[in-house]
Amino acid sequence: MSPAALRDRPLEVLIVHPEPAARREIRESLAEPGIVCREATSGAECMRAAQSEPPDLLILDLYLPDQSGLGVCRLFRETPQTERVPIMVVSSQASEIDRVLAFESGADDFMARPFYAAELRARVDAVIRGFHSRPERRPPPSRRLVQIDAKTGRVSVEGVRIDLTQKEFELFAELVSCAGRVVRRKQLIERVWGAVTPPSDRAIDAHVKSIRRKLGSTGRCIETVRGVGYRYVEMRFANS
Repeated sequence: MSPAALRDRPLEVLIVHPEPAARREIRESLAEPGIVCREATSGAECMRAAQSEPPDLLILDLYLPDQSGLGVCRLFRETPQTERVPIMVVSSQASEIDRVLAFESGADDFMARPFYAAELRARVDAVIRGFHSRPERRPPPSRRLVQIDAKTGRVSVEGVRIDLTQKEFELFAELVSCAGRVVRRKQLIERVWGAVTPPSDRAIDAHVKSIRRKLGSTGRCIETVRGVGYRYVEMRFANS
């Protein structure tokens, strides 16, 4: 008997994928009594849905239109409302490094597409059963120097709030969601400004310079990769 059948309420699964056909494939594979599926097409939509009503399970793709699935995994683990929600990555991009990065970002399972419906249901059951059999305890406080709250749009350094403009926050959040990876200027323009009068590289550089200034000495967390773009490097307290 599946975990869904043992619950006194439906198992709520949030499916996050930009393609309608992929969401339908997952939804139909999980079509059984006791499971209710909700859907989102982007990282931002996912976080809004999850923070207003946390799901019992998150199933997402690695590549979303507004940010990486890895960034969503990290946000789930850093957000109080979703820190204990089990995460399953289901993606056609399933190389060894994709799997490793997913687990390092907080995923509990990884399944490659295409898949068999019966296997997906079995893996979902295993994740739910294993996750909720863990002892209930809160993780230790985060030791990151820089904290970002996607819900309120606030950034803080060592507990002190940093006032960023809306565009600065969106640009910084994009860099944080891709922590450790180089983000090209073109990608920043597409994700932050979209198709509305893209700014020049000089405008991007000016925004980054302003963010660094406001972050103070912690501004070195944003590295310049000459001729390419920027990279966010996570900083932690010295004793962590």
